[in-house]
Amino acid sequence: MLHTPQPAAVATPHTFRTFVTGPPNALAYNVALTVARSPGSVYNPLYLSSGPGLGKTHLLHAIGAYLVPRLNGAEVIVVSAEAFCREFGAQLRQGHMLVFRRRYRRAGALLLDDIALLAGRDAAAEELVHTLDALREANRQIVLADEQGPSAVWGLSDRLRSRLEASLVMTLGAPDEATRCAILRQKLRQEGAGERGGVPEEALAALGARVRGSVRDLEAALASLAAEAAARGSPATAALAAQVAAEINRAARQPRGRTQVEAVLQAICDYYGVSRPLLVSKSREMTVAQARQVAMYLLREDAGLTATQVGQELARDHSTVLHGHARIASALEQDDAIMTVVLDSIRKSILQRDSA
Repeated sequence: MLHTPQPAAVATPHTFRTFVTGPPNALAYNVALTVARSPGSVYNPLYLSSGPGLGKTHLLHAIGAYLVPRLNGAEVIVVSAEAFCREFGAQLRQGHMLVFRRRYRRAGALLLDDIALLAGRDAAAEELVHTLDALREANRQIVLADEQGPSAVWGLSDRLRSRLEASLVMTLGAPDEATRCAILRQKLRQEGAGERGGVPEEALAALGARVRGSVRDLEAALASLAAEAAARGSPATAALAAQVAAEINRAARQPRGRTQVEAVLQAICDYYGVSRPLLVSKSREMTVAQARQVAMYLLREDAGLTATQVGQELARDHSTVLHGHARIASALEQDDAIMTVVLDSIRKSILQRDSA
């Protein structure tokens, strides 16, 4: 197995200039650019959908970056649904809802990512409904994004779903080989290596042909290839690129941090006194159900898994995972003392295992 160290990535600005287009995403790119150039007048709301690392968040932020200097000082709010819910809960508890509503309902544009995280958070979802209605009435641009389309997101209120389904939905697909190669070339240019030939074209072509995952997987493969070539003291070759691509593809099929995933699941089973088979079973017994939701929350928050990867661990679909995560997050937002103790106890158990 190759040792492929991952150098720290340099953040790439999410603008239209840094977005590489190809057949699977060109239509979504053109619609997003049209929205940015004519905010509030066409395609409002716009809903961007894609799998992880395929460009929906990039386009959402690109629209925001384009609008900021063009809305005469009106605030462009770019926020995740999770952050929206946290802010809503904090302002509600402090009695500052007038401030919250003034900010969101008078915004020049609202760009909201990971909309499925509103599942099960009925109060925040209802507030968002009123916010969307106010913004549309004022012809302010709304852009929403999530891994799934509006009709596939489980657990949303009917009122919110109806607003989402009124959007123009643009789906971004996985890049084809030519687009993958273009992404790799752009990454080299951004790092200042393009003109110096940091990675030969044949090695780039080998990566583009073989890495099948997201744009993040492509960037990780390029970084690994450069690091591996440097460690060997030789130029990157197509053969080495093929080996790196195989490692990246293999890693992409596995959840991140296998040891941490196992530690989280075992700590939860020990705390609730349930077995692993029972945790992933169809049992709806209250203790098992809560243990499962806590697992959904901690696997996402602490182990860094995507909703899809958590679903694979617990034999559940993506929407069920998001709903379970939202239930625990909502309890924490409401200062649920019992749930706070539960999570603290499980996390302490995990730390004790790690240090043992």
